[in-house]
Amino acid sequence: MFENLIGQDSVRDQLQGALNNKTLPKALLFSGEAYAGKLTAALELARGITCKNGDARWDCDCRSCRDHRLIVNPDILILGNRYFMSEIKASAELLIRTRAVFAQYMYIRNIRKLLKRFEPIIWEGMEKKLSRYSRTLSQLTEKMEQLDPGKDLPEEGDLKKILDETTTLARNLLPAVPRGIPVDQVRNISRWAHRTSTGTAKIVIMEQAEKILESASNSLLKILEEPPSHVTFILLTERKGVLISTILSRVRNYDFAPRSRATSAAILEKLFRTEPKNMQLSEYFQEWSDLDYNFLKDKVRIFVDASVNRGSLTDLDDLFQFIDKNRDKTLLGSFLKLLTEEIKRRFKENPEWQGSVAGQKVVKDVMTEINICHVNSEIYNQNSLFLLECLFYKTRDIYEALC
Repeated sequence: MFENLIGQDSVRDQLQGALNNKTLPKALLFSGEAYAGKLTAALELARGITCKNGDARWDCDCRSCRDHRLIVNPDILILGNRYFMSEIKASAELLIRTRAVFAQYMYIRNIRKLLKRFEPIIWEGMEKKLSRYSRTLSQLTEKMEQLDPGKDLPEEGDLKKILDETTTLARNLLPAVPRGIPVDQVRNISRWAHRTSTGTAKIVIMEQAEKILESASNSLLKILEEPPSHVTFILLTERKGVLISTILSRVRNYDFAPRSRATSAAILEKLFRTEPKNMQLSEYFQEWSDLDYNFLKDKVRIFVDASVNRGSLTDLDDLFQFIDKNRDKTLLGSFLKLLTEEIKRRFKENPEWQGSVAGQKVVKDVMTEINICHVNSEIYNQNSLFLLECLFYKTRDIYEALC
């Protein structure tokens, strides 16, 4: 169990110990940066909870484990958004290149991570919103049957065609996935949890739990206060500090450490069969993203330089135009993540900042403003251009205080 959770030995041992000793709580929080292995751990934990043989080896032949390996087990629900396309595209290339069974599983699982967001129970009462995507969902489900691990893979040309088609269908589903976690979906899983009285273990995984809407937070609190004995809630977050204290008080937190470049390289070599690469997993998946990360990284550097040197927003005109044209909240979110990485990198490379209380305070204050910007965008749906402009001037004022 947890064979694919690389570089998180402490979390793995804690979860394995809690399972073995039957002390696993009914509400858990997995916190850590993107690509730290939180969803991998959550899916494996779900498999361990429901395994009929008790040991949940990866090759366990019980019906529950077979369904979990393909992420089709009906006793697990997954909510929240994710960086779907970069994983799907990277695993498609891996499957074409290797034609290996493990790559087959990886691609299917990445598609099913998306399809799990469309379980009927999650959309009860909102079927009208989903109706325009019903044909796409049916087509994607049918395509997955052609890639079943129990069947021989199609010839190279046919396989590439199928993967191109499934990747396009997956991309067409993305607009239907809510950016945050709406109250209607939380109420639906609450009803599902309470009306399930067979005693069968049920698991609810909520990705990007920091983006849960305020009204949904109140509904979630109610079920976390007294969760049904057969239901386990696993919340995943990249920004634990954003979660309200009443939710934090009802979950047991497991911190996922940032993965080093060495660990990232080991994962890329083992799972993606790459040549040794000196890069973080986030950098690798950026290469497969639909976003132009080179453009965003360039603008992040200009943003920081202008902030430090009392520059002007005119240096970022093309960034503002790009965000205004696309009107996609994920653009601002991606920019803010890259900005966080750039600030941390410059802090590490500047001994004067590291060695002074003032320098450390500047970095902390800038991170706070980035976090506020993120919350105002995702939770309160404020205008991206307005938020970015405010962040620029606040960041510039913070750096000026250091000088």
